[in-house]
Amino acid sequence: MDKLKISDIYFGKIDGYNEFLEYGEDACKGLFFEFPNIQINKLLNGSTYYIFGNKGTGKTMLLKYLESKAQETPDTTFTEFLRFKREIDAEQRNQIKRASTPTKSYEEVIEKDIPTDSTLDCTLAWEVFLIKTIVSRTKETDQGIFKRNDKNWTQLCKLIKALYGDDNIVHSERILPKMKRGNVELNVADIAKTYLEFEWVDKEKRIVPFSSVAKQIVALYKALEPDKNKIYVFVDELELSLKKGRDYQRDVILIRDMIFAIEYLNDINRTKKFPVYVIAAIRNEVYKNIISKGMEINKSVLDFGVAISWEQKGGDIRQHPLLKMIEKRIHFSEEQHGIPKSKNIWETYFTQYIGESRLPIENYILDQTWYKPRDIIRLFTIIQKKYGDKYFLDQNVFQAITKQYSEESWSEFEETLTVKYSDAEVEGIKKSLTGISLPFDVQEFKNQIRRKMHFFEEVEALEKNRKPEQILKDLYEVGVIGNYGKNSRFSFKGDIDIDPLMPLTIHYPLIRFFKASIPNKRNKYKNMN
Repeated sequence: MDKLKISDIYFGKIDGYNEFLEYGEDACKGLFFEFPNIQINKLLNGSTYYIFGNKGTGKTMLLKYLESKAQETPDTTFTEFLRFKREIDAEQRNQIKRASTPTKSYEEVIEKDIPTDSTLDCTLAWEVFLIKTIVSRTKETDQGIFKRNDKNWTQLCKLIKALYGDDNIVHSERILPKMKRGNVELNVADIAKTYLEFEWVDKEKRIVPFSSVAKQIVALYKALEPDKNKIYVFVDELELSLKKGRDYQRDVILIRDMIFAIEYLNDINRTKKFPVYVIAAIRNEVYKNIISKGMEINKSVLDFGVAISWEQKGGDIRQHPLLKMIEKRIHFSEEQHGIPKSKNIWETYFTQYIGESRLPIENYILDQTWYKPRDIIRLFTIIQKKYGDKYFLDQNVFQAITKQYSEESWSEFEETLTVKYSDAEVEGIKKSLTGISLPFDVQEFKNQIRRKMHFFEEVEALEKNRKPEQILKDLYEVGVIGNYGKNSRFSFKGDIDIDPLMPLTIHYPLIRFFKASIPNKRNKYKNMN
């Protein structure tokens, strides 16, 4: 039977955006496995426009897939892809926040003096940014989206040009125009024939409050006349700065108001029947942090959001969506190399069982993950790099890469934990878990910290600043630990809260990283198995 080398299989890239850059649009469309709980047509018709999910669940891949679907009709559908994390730097984020404080200028002060008050409202600034993006991208087309002979279109284009001073700004790095004391300078020549009224703050009639111009832009956008053709604006990487502090607090405000701005703009588009669709991908922890600060966005999320989920409760293990994703990628790879599709990829490329307990390979692979595509891709990328010349994956292959897989998985958790903990505290958590006996209880974790704090300053800092109970809650929430027992409980399995009365364990893939021991103390908990 013809078979592929493991190195010839399109397992993918850890980052969805990089996958599109590496493989190209056509290949990625062929690789894409549609999520069981998400209706693509509802995202494309505008009835759903928020996509929520944990890191590594495939939000970017979904956005890029939607973009590729929209681009199937390039003459009538246009797209723009915006990445918050990579394309909107710290200074631009501060500029957006300054635009929300009209009572006092923060344009000329250092960052530490910019307020982080959650009552600030950056929604209007984001609306201007999105409208600028839509109008500027539309101007690159010959026709469509909006009627070009409409006076409101003409005035809106002139006002945006007067504000930014650049006729080709769709790909400009500037999010907002230059401001001073909450005001902007307009190019009078560009607005001479617009007949718009402004709240001038100088005798020369050149300086106006940004908020005044922003409201004019929104009003003109509302007054446009729709035409044929469509435009999709995809907003990705709505993520918080990794370190706690002012940047983190700032991003909570900015992302909250970006979410509101997208809702307000989509509401205008839907009401006015504009062929404009703005779709955003948002991490779950961002949403949770916004909610934890008392900021009400539940209505928006419940009405217009959908969560990516790869869970499967019961049923045939081989129907698990993550395993079906592997099947699709192998079959696509076979097709691309001119090899007939395997009738059963699990028999063709994989050993059937692993270990003395003869655990089925499908169960073993899922046990290595946190039910996210990124985990699957990480696992098989490591295998490809070490055993790419093989045609069959046996037990030795999987066992040989467990250490590296464990280390790379923990590295991602370190990054996630730095949203809430300092680098030293994260290192303290790692040292506290290293060598712990499994399963363990809350008191044993406390003892582990106390025993090591005299040897490691990172553990001492952890003991001084954090409560062990809260550390365990956080570790449970991100998936590092779970409740041990016959019916084990983990957050990624849908068990939201830790049970402090049940024994605890480290999730299987990380046990080797922490060199955790599994002595006979398990007998202590035998009644729970």
